[in-house]
Amino acid sequence: MMRRPWPVLFIITGILLGCARLPSPAPSTLPARTPTRPAATITATAVWAPTPARETCPLRRELPFPARPAAFGDYVETLRTYLADGGDPRRIPALLGTWDARPPTGETLARADVNGDGVTDNVVVFINPAANSQLAESVLAIYTCRDGTVRPLYTYRPGARFSLELIGAADVTQDGLADLAFAEVTCSASVCWHTLRVWSWGGVDFQERAGEPFTFPYAAFTLEDGRILVGSNGGSAVAAGPQRPVTTTLAWDGRAITVTATLAGPPVYRYHVFRDGDAALRAGKYAHALDAYLQARDSKNLKAWAVAVSRDEEERWFTALADWRLLLVELQLQNLPNAQSYYEALAADFPSGTAGYAVVALAQRFWESYTTHGDMARACAEAIRAPEALEILDFLNSFGYANPTYTWDDLCPFWATD
Repeated sequence: MMRRPWPVLFIITGILLGCARLPSPAPSTLPARTPTRPAATITATAVWAPTPARETCPLRRELPFPARPAAFGDYVETLRTYLADGGDPRRIPALLGTWDARPPTGETLARADVNGDGVTDNVVVFINPAANSQLAESVLAIYTCRDGTVRPLYTYRPGARFSLELIGAADVTQDGLADLAFAEVTCSASVCWHTLRVWSWGGVDFQERAGEPFTFPYAAFTLEDGRILVGSNGGSAVAAGPQRPVTTTLAWDGRAITVTATLAGPPVYRYHVFRDGDAALRAGKYAHALDAYLQARDSKNLKAWAVAVSRDEEERWFTALADWRLLLVELQLQNLPNAQSYYEALAADFPSGTAGYAVVALAQRFWESYTTHGDMARACAEAIRAPEALEILDFLNSFGYANPTYTWDDLCPFWATD
């Protein structure tokens, strides 16, 4: 999958109190594969300090869009002049379109009162169209109406390895004041990471409200009823393996923004359906396990990862593994005839030398022991000693570092009793 360049964001908001510099967020430790941002790469500068009083902007009038400035450093002033002359802020997305500066993802314009002075502020995001790198140059700027004109209030510039993506402005902290939500984005060769920022006006400066660094691969953010919903499916990094869609909900808990819910979406890969069956099997939910294994074996709508092996080989592997698991579940349910039918199907459908035959070798050892001794734990212990067991583990563990690792015990989960 070709990865689109992530936007460099330029955010313009209004009427903030104070000229103090926004301190860089405190250093934190993220997972090993999650890039961290050196504090030295961030610069945030307040450039004007209003007093708390309700103001009105210049009267709006029809204005032609200004030409795109030759230098990206002149964008802030050019946009300020357009607004000060009466340009309609609601036309900013169209203006950015004429500059080729509209970001491909995230919001382009958000309007809200972020410092409680009664004036609607404008948050604008644009990218440097001349940038050649994946993460183009970005600036966050804040404008406000003051003394009958428009003034720049605040600038925030991420380092060279980071861009910004605007999420929006809403009362996330439930204090009656709009909070600014955006993401800092950085990319490696295989994945882009989005770190959530939620800023509240603290009287003289912004304050970070995220209780910890929340970082997601290839995330899509939505503001909904004061909550932040984050959709992520892990992106397209081959080394990470297939990922099922997950929606994370973050909300204010009275002290900080924190995760309040995580919901996995329906699986789209055969691998994840098989894993759902294993989870149900371990939990003793045998009816759910049966349904999942039958789906993993029979569904024609599930996707194959098809990286370590071909699509057809992967499907054959999971058909054999599903029959093996179905055999075990039926024995747990004391349905010996059903278990025998799955064993016979395995032996008939997967001859030596074909994908999935290693599962047959495992099942043969198990079946011979179980039909002789009637002991599941003993039969499992015998099965996992098959030389072919390592081939099965190699297949199950070929789905990337972001997915769980199978062990010998997982091959036949009834090998030991409590």
